[in-house]
Amino acid sequence: APKAPTFGDVMAFSGPGPEIINSRLAMLAFVAAVGAELSTQESVGTQFAAAPLAVLGAGALFAAASLIPMLKGAKREAVGPFSPAAELVNGRAAMLGFASLLAVEALRGGALF
Repeated sequence: APKAPTFGDVMAFSGPGPEIINSRLAMLAFVAAVGAELSTQESVGTQFAAAPLAVLGAGALFAAASLIPMLKGAKREAVGPFSPAAELVNGRAAMLGFASLLAVEALRGGALF
């Protein structure tokens, strides 16, 4: 059996972990922030201040759920339209979207929606 990668291999600068985990967390953050903002009209900062442990806990859970398969040596394969390349493109877009949402809210001094 092939040797499973180590934590250092996965989380190295050139390893798969950092970008995959950050992409998934950005997608989660963007959808959750916009959804909560549309329903409550509260900014991202206000949402975070109201439930910091829930936000950090969800982030840690998603990071662990992304990291564990990589440490076990699971292969990333396409399933229909869901491919590793599409996931990275969507994740990068979510990173830009979430950063833009934070910037716009900082400039406006409140929620975007």
